[in-house]
Amino acid sequence: MIRRRKLSCISITIIVIFMFSTYYLLTRLTSTESEVRSVHEQIYFHLENLPDLYKTRKPFENDAIDKFIKNVNVVRSEEVAKVWEIANSWVSSTKLVDLESPLLGTVLSDLKTAKIIKADLYSKGTQLKLLLTLEGNQNVVFKPKWYDKRRIIEGPVYAGKDRHSSEIVAFYLSALLNLPLTPCSVERTLSFSHDIAPVATKRLLNTSFEINNRTCIFGKCLYCRREEPVCDDENFSVTGAVIFNVNEPLKSYRSPWQRTYKKNKKAIWEEEDNYCKFVKEKLTKRRILDLVDASIFDFLIQNGDRHNYETLHENVVLIDNGKGFGNPNISHLDILAPLYQCCMLRSATLKKLLNLAGGHLRKKIELMPDIHQLLISDHLKAVEERLMIVFATIEYCKNHAKVE
Repeated sequence: MIRRRKLSCISITIIVIFMFSTYYLLTRLTSTESEVRSVHEQIYFHLENLPDLYKTRKPFENDAIDKFIKNVNVVRSEEVAKVWEIANSWVSSTKLVDLESPLLGTVLSDLKTAKIIKADLYSKGTQLKLLLTLEGNQNVVFKPKWYDKRRIIEGPVYAGKDRHSSEIVAFYLSALLNLPLTPCSVERTLSFSHDIAPVATKRLLNTSFEINNRTCIFGKCLYCRREEPVCDDENFSVTGAVIFNVNEPLKSYRSPWQRTYKKNKKAIWEEEDNYCKFVKEKLTKRRILDLVDASIFDFLIQNGDRHNYETLHENVVLIDNGKGFGNPNISHLDILAPLYQCCMLRSATLKKLLNLAGGHLRKKIELMPDIHQLLISDHLKAVEERLMIVFATIEYCKNHAKVE
């Protein structure tokens, strides 16, 4: 009898321990799966519950930006060669552009109008680009316009060809974020037949041909094809972005958050939420903070193609921004992975972002030259909404890890 009672007690104890162990394991597994699965969901939860701090429009406080907006719209009389000399003098370890220079509008105007004295291929990168030399001996990069501004690019975040408008608006946005790390960029209309062909190098002419008396160029690059040229239109003109070519040696590095560019294969950072611990073993805190700033900048324009990044004097610069503004109806949250995985942010960056809250960002962008020729209103609305998502990501970090 006693033996039966002992066996019964032991059996009950084993059952109780089994039940509690099973419950504990299931709870832990479910919790872990939930954490891994719902990082983006939690960010959107914070988006729906953002504090008024991020929504209220306060008086705009940035004299440098106000001067920039004024200066980009003013053209002063100055010798072209002198203008290029001044523009090149702006480049330093912390900036590519002097946002407060009274000659900023003149630089932009000369990029649009200065005579082209030489034209060559620019073979860096995967897209068709030309290297032009303007009167006064300044080199610029020309990226042609492939799409109408109303065209929506479907597919992954890196889909489609470069958007010339993205290069120009990226320049404006870098100034509004007080990150003068993007070279001056403007929209310019020129003629392959009249402006380029007479001063073209032999290797450029070797990639040109005529269709109905219009000059076409297909260039030389990874994705350049004779079957996909850029041609003069019926008015013998072609539009594109002219980008100031910074005459400084830049170092290039693979981004830790590079994509695989393969549909069925994800990168490590896309599957490992603790990925930043590996990044911290390889990069300095300063470099990571630079890449977090770059991710916020890229998220606002939806440039998910920064597979490499460049530095000038160890500072990350924001160049090659052609893959932005493809689809105003989608915001690819994974562009912000450096922010929500590392949860590191400069207090100065947060201050700049807060200064643009409450509608200031869109209001300031709309003051930029030619903005409505470059973007439809849906893109401007999307940029404003993405700023709120950045704030929600910051709130996520505050709730899940200390923001450094």
